[in-house]
Amino acid sequence: MAAGTGIYITWVTGAIVLSIAMMPLFKPSYARLSADGFIDMFRRYWAHMIVVFSVYLWKDILDGMDRALMANTQLDMTPYVYAVEGDIVLWVQQAMRNPLLDEALTHFYVMGFMTATFASFLYPIYFDDRHMADRVSLSMFWVYILAIPFYLFFNVGVTGNHIPQMQTIAYDLTPEINNWFTRIDPFSNGMPSLHIGLPFAIWLTMQRWDDDGRWHRYRNFLMGFILLTALSIVYLGIHWVVDIIGGMVVAIIAVEITTRTSEPIWKVADERLFGRRLARVISDPRKWVKQVSASVKDYLRPLGEPSKKQTSIMIAAVVVTTGGVLLWDATHQDFPLEGVEWPTAAAGSEGWLVSVEEAPLNSEVIITLWNVTSQEGIEIVSDGWPNAPSVVVSGQYMILHDNQDLEFYDFGEEGELAVPTLSMNDVGSISDVAIAEDGDSAVLVIMMESSLQFIDVGDSGSIVGQQNGTFSIVAASGSLVAWVDSAHSSPTVNLTSITGGIEIGIDLNTTATEAEDEYLEQLSGIAVNYTNATVIDIDMSSSWLVAVVDVGPVNRTVLVDILSGDQRMLSDPLWQSSSPSVGDERVAFLQIPFWDPTDNIVGTNDVYLHEIGSNSTLAITRDSDVNQMEPQVLLEEVAWIEVDSDGGAVLKVYSSETFQPYSSVILQSAIMMLIPLLFLWSYQAASER
Repeated sequence: MAAGTGIYITWVTGAIVLSIAMMPLFKPSYARLSADGFIDMFRRYWAHMIVVFSVYLWKDILDGMDRALMANTQLDMTPYVYAVEGDIVLWVQQAMRNPLLDEALTHFYVMGFMTATFASFLYPIYFDDRHMADRVSLSMFWVYILAIPFYLFFNVGVTGNHIPQMQTIAYDLTPEINNWFTRIDPFSNGMPSLHIGLPFAIWLTMQRWDDDGRWHRYRNFLMGFILLTALSIVYLGIHWVVDIIGGMVVAIIAVEITTRTSEPIWKVADERLFGRRLARVISDPRKWVKQVSASVKDYLRPLGEPSKKQTSIMIAAVVVTTGGVLLWDATHQDFPLEGVEWPTAAAGSEGWLVSVEEAPLNSEVIITLWNVTSQEGIEIVSDGWPNAPSVVVSGQYMILHDNQDLEFYDFGEEGELAVPTLSMNDVGSISDVAIAEDGDSAVLVIMMESSLQFIDVGDSGSIVGQQNGTFSIVAASGSLVAWVDSAHSSPTVNLTSITGGIEIGIDLNTTATEAEDEYLEQLSGIAVNYTNATVIDIDMSSSWLVAVVDVGPVNRTVLVDILSGDQRMLSDPLWQSSSPSVGDERVAFLQIPFWDPTDNIVGTNDVYLHEIGSNSTLAITRDSDVNQMEPQVLLEEVAWIEVDSDGGAVLKVYSSETFQPYSSVILQSAIMMLIPLLFLWSYQAASER
């Protein structure tokens, strides 16, 4: 993170220095340059600065909402854009590809955009062209406002991540740049292109209101910048041609809105008026209160006899309020499981979720089985555990165990739970347990110090098989059992079938690029070691195996197709990952997106959800103040434990339902309200004519 931040600071510093250096080229003929001018402009144009730079305060919030919407609703319009324009951008990239262009245009893409936008705002306020400063700042503001609905509800991914053979040149130029972009950019905000929309809006603004031609040279510079930017964003594998058109359309609309709003906004927000108003308040407070009261009454007077204008405001308020509620619901699909107060562990499979709690006062261990759909819980009847046991859940079966004792439960088809079906005490040194199935019978796979024991539950817990060796992890699904041999010199997972006929070893591929590995070594001081890499966690379903491999500086998560042997890396190779859970063609795992071994503060885990069919991964949590633990993939949900900075924990459930019932009620109410409002609006419109 430190290296990425350093790159960003370099770009920002370069943009500021370059903007100031260009001032003699583009200053109006009447103007003079001095250091005092920079100090004075803050006093004269502080409100303009708030208007422009406020957009950066929204960015993290909007990006978080965008990621949540993508995870929850899958509002991906990229395939439709690709269907319209095809491989146009690919032809451009392949025809012009050159290492020098890669380097030059990447830095131009970031620093050039910063330079143009900063200079466009700086020059009018420094040279005290208030007429132009009013309009440029508003045009920039409205461009961002108009882009928000597209970024939330019209997600278009970057070309390099969608078109086969297309490369994301800018994002992959160096590992440091890739890490920085990956942390701050959701890669789904292609439409409209603000790299085009913002400078084009500024150019249009100056073209419209530069009456005496004082900004003629700067307008020409902006046009050249826009043309080069259009080429850059296509060449670098970022934007579609349609994104450029969208940026231009947004710019045109923004300038039109500026035309209508500039006078009323700056009539109120003009910095020169604040001092006068403050002086009036201080000199005669009573008179000021009377004036404010009179102004409010004048503003509210039309409501006594509402016209089309007031009805329009009411309709807009209903639409915006309803949309806000729906947006909130769509971006907050995780909710705490009611009834779980002190969660320390959780495990789940299909529609079942088991919570383990330790009461802080008496250290009582409470184990509850939850039907996630109905959110009904059944307390598990057990002989009691002095300490919280480990939990393994597979289908309708569950195991509770520590290093000596084990209890097996069968939920049954109705989900009615009574007492353990099988109890085993003083078994020995239990390291790990998995649940396999042989037909209708469950087979327990118990990992001991130097063996795997296969226990047939249907045969009164008799041992039906044993395999000796040095094992570190075991997992199972159906008749397949996966284990890791701790004596193996390379990251390998072994697969066998309890019914016979399958005995294979899968060598896991966790390699990243040489540049990424060098970057990790530079940050951590630890070299990436593939030879001595070790598997530290596994999970599996009937068709898929997911494994976490320690390669030295980080742990990487890999997904394996059991049938074909094909592999894909799920985690970012530069970020720490852990705790995989696979099921229902999805994988949930943890990542530290801001991980940097040079930081004194360890980053917090976020939950990532990978859709196997679409080969897409999205973060379903985004919070640097809380830590996530033990994600569990269920049928339609994902569950995990969330721990805040004070140590308080809740068991969260992420629902696949985009909208909850209360949202439907609000939407229905809004529809019923809009009918009479629209009728009234149409009546008023006809009458006023």
